[in-house]
Amino acid sequence: MAQTAASSVGPDGVGAAATAEAKAQVVGIDTASNSVALKGESGKIVNVAVNPDIADVGKLKLGDTVDIRYENALLVRATKVKSDGIRERIDETAAVPEANGSTATARRVQVVATVQKIDKAHRTITIRGPYRTDTLHVGPDVPLKDIKVGDNLRAEFVEATAVLVTRDGAPIK
Repeated sequence: MAQTAASSVGPDGVGAAATAEAKAQVVGIDTASNSVALKGESGKIVNVAVNPDIADVGKLKLGDTVDIRYENALLVRATKVKSDGIRERIDETAAVPEANGSTATARRVQVVATVQKIDKAHRTITIRGPYRTDTLHVGPDVPLKDIKVGDNLRAEFVEATAVLVTRDGAPIK
């Protein structure tokens, strides 16, 4: 999935990571949370929250191919914790200010997870939580030097959020 190098973090540490653009196949739809699971050309699956003002995922079907522009998931806090092997996840909705005075809705997630992989050069971390494994971009205020593969973290991140979804060049409204 192609990425551009735009990055910003707003107050409260909530913000947008690098913007990614992709042509992807819809492999999962959750109309309750207005989110989709998308499989890119590389085969990687990304779960993306979609602001209802951007697109109505209920109008998509499994197997549809969409063009999407989204903000990657961004790790905003990470603290090492001792864990007895139990992982947990708490989701909440956060408002993210955007350009021109508009506001997008993003899902903020707190999770106790195990570090699977760290890429310090690209500032990404892969964590395994209670429901799935996520690869996150690491925010500029999160130090990676003391985190190792196998560590348990209490991590807080903002899930990937769509800023544009189209099918055959037309918005999904």
